[in-house]
Amino acid sequence: MNKKKIVIALAVILIIIIVAVILFLQKNKENIQINIEGLAEEITKSNAFEDQLEKIDSEMTMQDYNFSTDEVEQLVSYQGSGATSEEIVILQVKGKNNINSVKEKMNARLSERKEAFESYLPEEVGKIDNSILRVEGNYIILCIANDANTVNNVINEYIK
Repeated sequence: MNKKKIVIALAVILIIIIVAVILFLQKNKENIQINIEGLAEEITKSNAFEDQLEKIDSEMTMQDYNFSTDEVEQLVSYQGSGATSEEIVILQVKGKNNINSVKEKMNARLSERKEAFESYLPEEVGKIDNSILRVEGNYIILCIANDANTVNNVINEYIK
């Protein structure tokens, strides 16, 4: 009987420790700080793209995605020549309550681009389907690349 109580007590202690570690890791992820210019630069240098990406004016990106200045704190954007669907948008949202609306707008833009490329350059649709859309704290990272795995690795290395 005593062995049973000891095993149960150890199991409860182990569960408490696991929950505490998970909560600690989530709290640290929420407080993440990303230099969006630096991350975008690292991604562009990663050789994950077929096209040469050029930096795009943030105002133009705000309009393309229908973002409002109430939602977005800062953003950086790169696009290809138009011969590919390749693109990078990294932004910091103003508060957690804006993450879902900004993410919805990014998904809407992905749908628009997919529809446009289906008739224009159908071979680019696969890149859009495999695009990266990640939320890291108050940051959202969107990347359409030829090699999404490489981009994910760059992001993981940059934010660890």
